[in-house]
Amino acid sequence: MKKRRNRALMLASASTFGLFVHNFSAYASDSGKSQDANAGLKFVRDVNPQQTSTSSAPILSKQKPGQRGNAPCLRWIDSTMPPQAVILCIHGLGLHNGSYEDFGKRMSRLGYAVYAVDMRGFGSYKEADGKKQVDFDGCLSDIKSTLKVLHRAHPNLPLFLLGESMGGAIALRATALYPDLVDGLISSVPSGERFKQGRGSLSVAMHLLEGPNKSFDVGTGVINQATVKPELKEAWANDPLNRMNLSPIELITFQKFMNQNHDIAPLIKDKPVLFVQGCNDKLVKPEGTVELFNELGTKDRKIQMIENGEHLIFEENQFSDAAIESLDNWIATRLAKIEEGKASVSASLVPKDAQPTGQGPKLEPKTETKPETEVNENKANKVGTPQ
Repeated sequence: MKKRRNRALMLASASTFGLFVHNFSAYASDSGKSQDANAGLKFVRDVNPQQTSTSSAPILSKQKPGQRGNAPCLRWIDSTMPPQAVILCIHGLGLHNGSYEDFGKRMSRLGYAVYAVDMRGFGSYKEADGKKQVDFDGCLSDIKSTLKVLHRAHPNLPLFLLGESMGGAIALRATALYPDLVDGLISSVPSGERFKQGRGSLSVAMHLLEGPNKSFDVGTGVINQATVKPELKEAWANDPLNRMNLSPIELITFQKFMNQNHDIAPLIKDKPVLFVQGCNDKLVKPEGTVELFNELGTKDRKIQMIENGEHLIFEENQFSDAAIESLDNWIATRLAKIEEGKASVSASLVPKDAQPTGQGPKLEPKTETKPETEVNENKANKVGTPQ
């Protein structure tokens, strides 16, 4: 009898969860409305200022994250070399912009101006009135404003958007929405297809009965699936800026957003895209990322499968030298193509009877790590990472 009552409760919970998902869009559209943030936002904080250039960075000041248009942001720029491109990083679920610290330092030494912003509901936003909850419309508005500021701060420099996990999906969406502001996309594990997804949905349904806005611990389960490394588990769980608890409403909003990836991918038609996926990921199914990759509308696309890689590839210092080299080569090749495009446009504007006055140095692309996955291949390039 007791088993029968438990089964009935589980079925009722699952039914309620499905009904709630079906009717939630109207609630979310009313409660999560966002306006475009102020284009003149002031938001940047330098990391390790003794090694960070301020001359080529935007003249911006640190403000509290609760203000309109203020996306909390970190910046890494090497003062010893002018940046060749800008990278804006978007973090994953539960993490914050500081998860890119080691990545930012590494890429800045290769000649990139690296920025990372907090998403609504995470990091510095955890204490911001009106922005403590997951809000994807607000996230996209923040990203749009940040992209505009970075283009003004670094005129004529190409800008690449990089995101991981939830951040990979947000970066995918932002590239589709704001193609004039993004020159290339690096999307790491953006798929919403997860292992043990049915068990997670049932857990959300059970907590939904207790209260749609009552937060509960989801971080512990995410961490245990994302990595087997004790040191990473400990650092992830003990970081005060990481968020371990989310409400059923926020998790439903999150899953709905991730499910829309399949509608967004075909909309990216003319941007270079690099997808990255760890072969040992036990949180996001690798085949889900491959499926999403095949749905991209652009012809300039590549997927990189990281051998021995877990869920995190670029965050929390989980990258390998080979992964960074491959990323650097991919960006360099796209920079060369951008320069070639500019040269072609300039040549087309020169009158046919004009005499040549000389030619500047030509930017040669770096040789990409072999083997490389080309546009129409389904095979994945593997780059080794440490165990």
